[in-house]
Order: sequence, then structure tokens, then C-alpha cells
Amino acid sequence: MYVQERAMSPPPTTLTEFFIVCRNDTFARTLLYSEISTYFTWNTSTRKFQRCKQGRAVQGHLNLYSPDALGRLYTVHPNNAECFYLRLLLINVHGPTFFPELKTVNGHVCATFREACQKLNLLENDAHWDISLADATNAAQPQQIRTLFFIIRTTCFPAYPKDLWEKYKDYMSEDILHRMR
Repeated sequence: MYVQERAMSPPPTTLTEFFIVCRNDTFARTLLYSEISTYFTWNTSTRKFQRCKQGRAVQGHLNLYSPDALGRLYTVHPNNAECFYLRLLLINVHGPTFFPELKTVNGHVCATFREACQKLNLLENDAHWDISLADATNAAQPQQIRTLFFIIRTTCFPAYPKDLWEKYKDYMSEDILHRMR
């Protein structure tokens, strides 16, 4: 029973509390997740953010101070895909109030954090890989084009590998079709 209760009502984290601060504080709505520790401190006993009470006064804001504190934002390996894209959104989207807001781009709620990153142009597009494959079709053998496609697909993480495949599959399979005939 305890596990079920905890799953339904998880303890506050700095991220979930950042969302709450953004909901309740207009100044916080202007901040990135990485900037929250510049103006707010984390109270470990209450598990909440509080405005800093010491430091330089922030011009134009009453009772808002900025100490010389450094915050911490964990790194995430790109292989941990959705967490990586969540982190990418957190360092680029100001004042989100919850997870769905992070995935909303121009009024459209994206299915994944990656899709939101793509729509916000936070990820490289596939133009570079498209040009590389197009160049290869002019000078390389089909097996070499397949090898290049394989390298791009497995090590470069193109955004739309299926589109690249569809565009260049005929060039990659010319020799196979020739042998089959």
C-alpha cells in the first residue's frame, strides 16, 4: 500500500517545486531551471524554494536578492533520450509550470520531449546528413553509400532517419537490384 500511495503522491523534488514557484511567482516565470538558484534557495526541511534574503538587490523587484550562489544542473547522456531532451528543454524554456507546458510549442502539445526540442529547433536538423548522402550518390558505390548511411544512423542520431532512408534507398540498393536481375 505504501508504494502505491507514494506513486500517487510523490515527494517534492527541486524540479516539481520549480514548476510550483513558476506558477506562483511572476518573476520566476522569467527564469530557466538553471537560473532558479540565483534568486531562490532550496529549503531541505520543507522541500520548497524560498526567495533569497541576502545578496544584491534585483533592480525593479521588491524583496528579491541575488547572492553569488551557483546552482547545479545534472548532466544526462544522450542515450537516456527523453531525460536528455527534458533537460534540454529545461535549459531553454523560461518559467514552465508543469511537464505538458514544456512539451507545448506554438499551442501544440508534442507527444515527446524530443519532438518539442525539434519544433523549437534545439536539435540539429538532418540537412548535414542529407548533403553527405547526396554527395555520396555522385561518387560512391552503393555499398559505400549503405556504409555511410549505417554510420550516420548509428553514431550521429539523425532526427528523421526514415526520411533519409526513403530518399536514398534506391541509391543504396542499386547493386542488389542489378545482381537480382
